[in-house]
Amino acid sequence: MVNAFACSPRNFANFLPGSELHVLQCVLLFNRAWRLTNQRDRESATGRVFFSLGTVLMVLALLYFGKPVLVPIALSVLLAFILTPLVVVLEKWKLGRLAAVLLASGLAFAIIGLATWALVSQVQTLAADLPNHQHEIKTKLEAFQLREDSTVSRLSNMFNELFPQQGAVAELGSSDDEVAVVEEITAPPPQIVVASEPESPFTAATEMLLPIVEPIANAALVIVLVMFLLLRREDIRYRLISLMGDAALTGTTRLMRDTAERVSKYLLNLLLVNAGFGLWFGVGLYLMDVPYAPLWGFLTLCFRFIPFLGSPASVLFPLLVSVATSTGWTQPIAVLVFFTVSELVTGNVIEPVLFGKTTGLTPIALLVAALFWAWVWGPVGLLLSTPLTVCLVVLGQHLPHLRSLKVLLAEQPVLDARLQFFQRLLAQDFTEGRRVYKQYANEFGQERAFDEVLIPALSWTRIERGKDSISAAEEQFIWKATRESFALDESEQADATESAAAKDAQQVSSEDRGDDSVTGCDESALCTPPRRRLFGHPIHHESEEIALAMLSRLIDGECEVDLSTTKELPSKVVGKISESQPDIVVLSVLPPGGLPQLKYMCNEIRASQPSVPIVVTYLGKIKDYDELLVRVREAGASYLTTSLAQTKHQIDVLLKEMNQATVNNTTPDPPKSFDPPNSSIEEASHVS
Repeated sequence: MVNAFACSPRNFANFLPGSELHVLQCVLLFNRAWRLTNQRDRESATGRVFFSLGTVLMVLALLYFGKPVLVPIALSVLLAFILTPLVVVLEKWKLGRLAAVLLASGLAFAIIGLATWALVSQVQTLAADLPNHQHEIKTKLEAFQLREDSTVSRLSNMFNELFPQQGAVAELGSSDDEVAVVEEITAPPPQIVVASEPESPFTAATEMLLPIVEPIANAALVIVLVMFLLLRREDIRYRLISLMGDAALTGTTRLMRDTAERVSKYLLNLLLVNAGFGLWFGVGLYLMDVPYAPLWGFLTLCFRFIPFLGSPASVLFPLLVSVATSTGWTQPIAVLVFFTVSELVTGNVIEPVLFGKTTGLTPIALLVAALFWAWVWGPVGLLLSTPLTVCLVVLGQHLPHLRSLKVLLAEQPVLDARLQFFQRLLAQDFTEGRRVYKQYANEFGQERAFDEVLIPALSWTRIERGKDSISAAEEQFIWKATRESFALDESEQADATESAAAKDAQQVSSEDRGDDSVTGCDESALCTPPRRRLFGHPIHHESEEIALAMLSRLIDGECEVDLSTTKELPSKVVGKISESQPDIVVLSVLPPGGLPQLKYMCNEIRASQPSVPIVVTYLGKIKDYDELLVRVREAGASYLTTSLAQTKHQIDVLLKEMNQATVNNTTPDPPKSFDPPNSSIEEASHVS
């Protein structure tokens, strides 16, 4: 469209008013400048900025100049969204598609027509009846008059004395000459009237009929479009899918389903809530003897479609009429209190239950969207602002190029919990970072909080430190803050840990008594499994010590945990393992790096303890899990996990097998053979 206008802007400009001409000139100027740039400039950063700006300007121009066409289409689509569930229900009642569409659309437009007729008649009656209440209006205005001894009245008199207006002219003199001069000065200038040519009958008839014919034509267009959209909805759906291409079939289907579901549910719930509130408010006004209560109830229904501003504006008209027609102040106060209580109940009880997170828009997004659509399309845009913005958010969620719309408008947080936690620690704000972690842990559990919030923060800290983006002091602050984030919870979970340990001990003792009858153990002490020991070792970095501390918190009470540090020499660590002979060894690795040290420790531990299970916890992104599994098992490891939750699960499985073997007086199965290379491809029990 813009390229066509650019060919002959002067001819097209003759049909535009001044403001629209300026907008079009800006778009044409940008289009001409953009055509002069070459492909290399477009691919640069500055070119991308200009391209985005030009796209926004052209979209705004399309919305602004295409209002006569786009507004009926938008109204038709939204009405089709509302009526589609009703048509589906009627079709389930064995009605044909045509009969269901005619019945649903006919009922809807009949209700709209009757409501419009009732509104017009009520407004005409109000305009004719309001002058009969002049006495009540004068009485109310006299009540607001200021007393002469009031502060505001004294200030008004003072300003009148300081800045006289008519008195200064009167003091010029009283002679006839002076009076003539004063009259000449104060006389208004003569007005020049230019006689216009008489209009032709055709022009006069056009100007008179156009305001009547245009809304009727738009209404007829909307009715026809709604009926066709309902009749051919599958055909339109398949055409849109074909337009997007076969490769985007899944994404297009999800986009259309999400849009239809969210918009239809939102519009239907909004219509039900507004209709119920309007009926309730109208009945209340009728019982309070407020004139024209049905009119105010219907206006309340319409005004509540406007975000934020519509609800307060809906009470303004009945309140003013009540003030003008009532003899006292009791009725206006009762109207205001009744509306306030009804609005509070609706907004805090009814709407959260029906809506929930249907729209997915932030309050500021709703307000800005209302202002934008009102500026582009006027009052109709104000009514359509929320549904149109919901459609834009859905597009931003499913189309990568429109992700900025999702970031700006969607209700979901722009940064997830792991990014928020890491960002607050970078800003040296431990209190806010711990609050983010606590909130996530309370909502999803401690296991997920460790794996999805704290571990990514440790990994990002190592990466940023490797690029010299953060200093050593900032790195140490993040280590310390991460430790304290979950260490501060120990006092809160002390009681829960004690009760869990007591419950486990009771369960083990009951299992021992049950197993005695089967195995024939005379002494229960011989069948009681011993306290298992776990040894954890960080491979090459302090962040792995923090990860092992988190693991110790997760398995606290299930076995004895002994953790080493990176300050200890590998030979000393292997000696401690040989001396203590733990039941399970856990090696923690947090990339980047660490695989050479991991292979060395696995070989040394396997040489000193051939039968001990070695669990490798690799807390990082893995391109090929099977390849890494082969490498660590060639080095002597037993199992490979990629999160703390998987590691805890593997430890629970091993402890259960060991305890069951002890109760049954058998020896647990040793780990698979670790002789490379054949044993590296055998199946092993691990958490994927």
